[in-house]
Amino acid sequence: CETNNIPATFFEIVVSTTLLHFAESNVDAAVLEAGLGGRLDATNVIRESWMSVITNIGLDHTRVLGTNKNAICWEKAGIIKVG
Repeated sequence: CETNNIPATFFEIVVSTTLLHFAESNVDAAVLEAGLGGRLDATNVIRESWMSVITNIGLDHTRVLGTNKNAICWEKAGIIKVG
């Protein structure tokens, strides 16, 4: 964000603070809910996951994710990790 002069969103700050707390607390597992969902979501900084779940796809966040369900599905699939 700093290099492009784009301020962090409230959600990004909350996710960052939460992940720092988890790291300092040495948690074994955590459940995170995506905000925007998918490729551009703040929770996508997690490199490894045991599971990714995508629920129903609606026409939300169309300004960022796309204007139709196919585009939104492609973006939301970006949260899925290999392995």
